[in-house]
Amino acid sequence: MSKYDEKDFEKIALQMQKQVKEDPNNVQLRNELAIVFMEINQYEDAFFQLQTAAEIKPSVQTLYNLGYFYFAEGKPIIEDIGSGSFEEDAEEEEMSYTWEIADKEAFDIVEDLLKNKPRHYFPYNVMGEMYIKKEKYEEAIGILEEAITLTPSLENLNNLGLCYYKKGRLPEAAECFRKAHLLRSSNNYSLFPFLSYGICLANLGRKSEAKEAAKELLLLSEKEEEELEADIAEIYYILEDYEEVVKIYSKLDWRFYSEEFFPTYFYSLWKLSKTQEIEELASKTIQRKEKDMKEVLQDPEEEEEFKIECEEVTKEDIAFIKNTVKEVYWGKAPVVRYEPTLETRCYLYGCFRHTDVNPSYFSI
Repeated sequence: MSKYDEKDFEKIALQMQKQVKEDPNNVQLRNELAIVFMEINQYEDAFFQLQTAAEIKPSVQTLYNLGYFYFAEGKPIIEDIGSGSFEEDAEEEEMSYTWEIADKEAFDIVEDLLKNKPRHYFPYNVMGEMYIKKEKYEEAIGILEEAITLTPSLENLNNLGLCYYKKGRLPEAAECFRKAHLLRSSNNYSLFPFLSYGICLANLGRKSEAKEAAKELLLLSEKEEEELEADIAEIYYILEDYEEVVKIYSKLDWRFYSEEFFPTYFYSLWKLSKTQEIEELASKTIQRKEKDMKEVLQDPEEEEEFKIECEEVTKEDIAFIKNTVKEVYWGKAPVVRYEPTLETRCYLYGCFRHTDVNPSYFSI
């Protein structure tokens, strides 16, 4: 339990609301109250505080936090609020609202802020993620390179590597992923940058380095209970080390792993002339899926729509498994279509859990 888990945020929120009523133009106080509201899952109230702070004083800090909230959470659409103001209606006990994606609002705010070249890396990281979401990798590269000149982080280095990977620039991608892994910290312990690094090394034919990365990844995955073994096996598959692939996959409980990994596993077994293992796993998985589907279809409490969807998905999965076996027996080598993971974190400026308790808000 962290020191934050011990705090009574509901009590703190009530105290801060009284302070805001006494000092309504204090935008820093409103931002801090918004963060407290988020701690107790009152996101509509958090949005109102951030929106009001930006209206009172449209500074870099207030506008950025509102833009980031739009990007991370969306926006609440209030329904049936009558003639009262947002603040008055927000105090009503019963409120009807829906949440909508607000990517455009987020993009417009952050894009405008970046024209003034802020000296903190958060807006650049967020804009990089926005461009990646739009699959505009060249634009993301330029923004993320600026972020890194300000403050290199696991997130911006990894995401720059992702962009390079998408553009086929594997040597540069590998170096970014390597550097990202070295910056693991309490804010982000992700092993995906290191996994992406291993995949890049394998695809570049740097066999000894790739194998060393894979060995270290297996140790870290087990130590930190990340369960990345199936993904790590694909590094060995690219290197055509089929014995190591089988060694890893054979230890997995396939009830908890996707059959999307079957092609590389089955092909590796086939290359080692272990067809019996292919038949056994394929048959066992199909039987389990058919049994699960039958239970759903016979359950009177399940909705008809869910039953139809379950039957369709199960039939597709079974067809995929059967087709995979067929193609492997034809000698067709599956291609690993690896997708690097986009890395993110909390970018809310002033968040006492993830950044500074009393931040010096970044200037232009």
